[in-house]
Order: sequence, then C-alpha cells, then structure tokens
Amino acid sequence: MPTNLPAEARAKLAEYSAARTLEEKIARLEEAIGLIPDHKGTEKLRRQLRRRLAELRRELEERRQRRAGGGRDEFSVEKEGWAQIALLGPANSGKSSLLNALTGARSPVADYPLTTTRPFPGMMLYQDAELQLVDLPSVLTEDLRPTSFASRSIAVARNSDLLLLVADATRDPEAELGSMADLLTDHGISLKQRSCEVRIQRTDAGGLRLVVMGKLRCSYQEVLELLKSYGYRSAIVKVIGDADLDEIEEQVILQPTYKRAIAVLNKADLADPHVLTELRERIAESLRVPVVAVSSQNARALEELKEVIFRSLEMIRVYTQKDGAVSRKPILMPRGSTVIELAELIHKELARNFRYARVWGRSVKVQGQRVGPEHQLEDGDVVEIRGD
Repeated sequence: MPTNLPAEARAKLAEYSAARTLEEKIARLEEAIGLIPDHKGTEKLRRQLRRRLAELRRELEERRQRRAGGGRDEFSVEKEGWAQIALLGPANSGKSSLLNALTGARSPVADYPLTTTRPFPGMMLYQDAELQLVDLPSVLTEDLRPTSFASRSIAVARNSDLLLLVADATRDPEAELGSMADLLTDHGISLKQRSCEVRIQRTDAGGLRLVVMGKLRCSYQEVLELLKSYGYRSAIVKVIGDADLDEIEEQVILQPTYKRAIAVLNKADLADPHVLTELRERIAESLRVPVVAVSSQNARALEELKEVIFRSLEMIRVYTQKDGAVSRKPILMPRGSTVIELAELIHKELARNFRYARVWGRSVKVQGQRVGPEHQLEDGDVVEIRGD
C-alpha cells in the first residue's frame, strides 16, 4: 500500500470517510480515485476503491428502487439461529446441493449455470446448535470471471459469521478458491488474520488519542501525522497487534474485514483420492483455512464438515439448570465466556443479583462445583446460577 499518495487524494479520502450520506460518499470517492496516480504502485488500491464505488452506487440505486416501489430487497437475509454461514462459490460448484444435504432445505438445483439468483437460507442442526446456512448466487462464472451477482453476494457474506468457499473438486479447485480469495480481497474481506487491527472512533473533542496494544514498527508521531493527513482531528485510535506505517495506512483507507472461512472441495466422490489429498495440503498452506472434502451423497463427510463448521465458529454450548431440570436447548456463546456473561445473557437482573453458580462439565474438576462470576465455561457445561 503506497504511503506517498498526493495530499489532494488523501484529503478526498478523508472526506469520503467522514461523509454521512451515500451520495456524499460516492461523490468524494469518485474525486479521490481521479486524484490517485495510475501506476503499478497504486494498481491494487485503485481496483479496491473502484469496487467499493460500484457497491455504493448499487446500494444507492437499490435504495431508490425500494423507495419508489415500496418493495423489500430480495438480497436481504434476516439472521436466524445462533450463527449465519454464507456459501460462496463459482457457477455449478454444487452449493445448492450441499445446502440441501446439510439442512434439508430445497434450494433450486439444475445442471445449468447461475441457477440460484437470490439468497436461499436453510437451518442446520449440529448437536443442539441451530446454525443458519445461506446459499448465495455464484460470485464467479465457470471460467472464473466475476458474475453480475458477485458484489451483492459478497455484501451478504460480509455480515455472516463464517464463509464456506465451495469449489468443484473435479475441475480446478485450487484456481477457483484462489480467485474467490482475490475477489474477496478486492471487496475488503481478508481470509487471513492480520498482524494488526486498527479501530477508529471519532470524537467531538479531545484531539487524537493513540492506544497501542502491541508493537509499532514506526514512531507514534508518524502514525499521528498519517491520521491527520486523512482528516482525523479528534478520535480514539486503537492499534491492536504489531504494525508498520503501511499496514496502518491500508486499514485507514480500506477498513478491511477479517472473516473466518472453510474451503470446501465439493463433489469429492468424483475426484482422484490421491490428487485430492495433495490439493488439500496445498490449499490449506496457501489460504491458511481449514479444508474439507465432501460430497452431498456422503453422510460421513457431511458430518465432518458440520463439525469443522462448529469448531471454526469458536463458540461453546452452555446448558442452564433450574430446580434440577436441564434446558433442552443450549445457549451459544463465544469461547472463553464467563459465568457472569451467561447471567447477563439470560437476564440483567440475574447478573445484578448474582451470588454464585454451580457447574457440571469439563470446566470444573468436581461436578457441581461452586464457582464465581469470572469462571470460564467450556463447551457442554451445565450451569445453575444462584442469586439473591
């Protein structure tokens, strides 16, 4: 990411970041792109900003159409269950068949490209956890060019908790997954956990306050000058992890989103097992995500995929107990959650009046052990909370 953009381009990017309306954002971003020199060093930045501009224009047009017709956006998917998992893939990769096999839904399946033209949700049950899977229209054609649905499908995926990147194991899954990763990067979504994260909270007064939770490979003053060049005058800026000035600038401009993902090699029953093993190793190394080979006809492989999905969400199931009766449905919580956080989820009054809890499960040495509010829970724990 270049750190020598013209001052005029930085100023317009600052105005874009501060803009309140879609119309203002579009106008400022158009001006900023026009001021960024067109050469090798800015190629990636210009491409990503043009993608963002196209998304903003489409969003504005859709909003105008909804206002005129009073209709609901067919790409709007309401989250249900405890987590939402988005299925992304090229045409004819078998996403719909996979969704149907995992959830029992009836997403349209056909032997011609681009059968799915809108998001299609289904509910997957895994060991009492209800997880919503959404089959999204293909983001790539079979020859790996972005489809007309790509931006809208990725917009839905951006708000999901996990991505399933589905590739056809009988074609060139390595190329398909690589192209999907590049497309996501152009839309500001990273599959790789970054060495740093920059969070900016604008404030009305107080100037720039820089909070570093890691190590800076540049000076505080350089970071402050960079932020000022992008129009930040009063804000709390947190830099989490190790970062240099280029990495900070990239996040200030593009504000990329990190997403957990699983690479799914679909139709694995039709592929050479030895080739498949080599592919899984190469893809896991290049994308740094779990890789699962499946077939919608193979029940064991589907169960493996369900397990990897749940593990990748980094969630735990906690069952509550009252008067000796254990709840049939668990509460899903992030790994590392505490007893007091469970109490707050159930009811704020319960958290306020908390005295102690008894826990049965892997997080305690003695079953029924009495614990305090900061006790960390494990998957499958049963908890009985006592209050005043």
